[in-house]
Amino acid sequence: MADITSNQMNSILSMNYRGLEDMPTSLMSSHSAADVQHLYMKGNRLTGVPETIYKFENLTVLYLQSNRIESLPQTIGALKTLELLDVSFNYLEKLPEEIGCLQKLKRLYAFSNRLKQLPKSVGALQNLEVLGVMKNEISSLPAEIGRLVNLKELNVDSNHLTSLPNQLCCLGHLQELSASNNNLLTLPQDFGMMKTLVNIFVDNNPFLNSLPLSLKSRTNEVKIGLNRCGIKEPPEHPVRAHQHVKIRWKNYKTIIILPKQISQIMCLMSTDMLASPLQLSVWKRDPSRDCDEISVTLCHDAEFMSRVPSLLELTLRTFHHVLLIRDKSDHGVTLPQNIEELVHCPTAHCCQCNEVLFVSAFPFICQDNFSPQKPDAVFHFLGLCCTEQCKKRGYDVPMHQIKY
Repeated sequence: MADITSNQMNSILSMNYRGLEDMPTSLMSSHSAADVQHLYMKGNRLTGVPETIYKFENLTVLYLQSNRIESLPQTIGALKTLELLDVSFNYLEKLPEEIGCLQKLKRLYAFSNRLKQLPKSVGALQNLEVLGVMKNEISSLPAEIGRLVNLKELNVDSNHLTSLPNQLCCLGHLQELSASNNNLLTLPQDFGMMKTLVNIFVDNNPFLNSLPLSLKSRTNEVKIGLNRCGIKEPPEHPVRAHQHVKIRWKNYKTIIILPKQISQIMCLMSTDMLASPLQLSVWKRDPSRDCDEISVTLCHDAEFMSRVPSLLELTLRTFHHVLLIRDKSDHGVTLPQNIEELVHCPTAHCCQCNEVLFVSAFPFICQDNFSPQKPDAVFHFLGLCCTEQCKKRGYDVPMHQIKY
């Protein structure tokens, strides 16, 4: 019934393409289950995984792709030695929270399922290096994904994402992010500060009309896929939760979405200020000739505020600096966990002075060639400044001198 290959180092159990509808009960009751390290069950007709899967206590590789599995048992969390789990091409609508117990897991593949979301416990996978959940129905990623300190590759292609969590910027080893074929409106503003990130693929996100300004200074280091981006105006319903800036050129118009965390930032004279960066000589277009109109539209629940940063903003900045000092010592303040997570992950950094930003900022919008190697690839860039004065100082700074 099963082909079992053993050597001194491991045991491999291959049961691919057998037309199995269930895992054999004799296999689960066998004492040899504890000796199996690689289990292959690809291309069968399994509709589920038995609770007794925990008996494979020394399993390191588990392939369950191309079946009809609708759910995974909670006992899968007992596979403490598991390093690779592939449940792609099944009918899964969710992953159990116990997935976070797989502390040695390095690769997790769950593409081509029906996942609506990822469990928050995925953040506990401290050794995870590759996460592939493309071709699902995921509308948002949990903030806990920022705890995957060893993650190198993240693939969320072909889902329903409208944004990516800022916590991705906390991933100090991330090398490749692929989020093509989604409905992204914005990208995290600090992407350009991630020195390990060398590949960003966001092709076919038709509502993505701008890039973070922080990426502009790294166009020679980062490969960015942008095909079929910015070809449509964002649909009405997501825009209600964001502020957006509409720029009307003579031949076309575009809408740039501001980060949703920046909710009450625009002072009454910001419309004129938004036009100023377009007049810098480093941009190829002549605003006086090509730009007809620039307008700022607020979401229905936003309000104008004074030019002084809010108390919340100042408080968060202060605690952020305190935490930086605390991380270098063995003592310091103690904060509730949810607040601590917040101040560890700012919305952005000021594009001029590098000050941390949380909820208060001044937008900096410009249009430029995306890369010297592609002079015709013109794109919009969005940066954020911490104060109006800092923003004004940026008008005299050529784009290539902006550092992150």
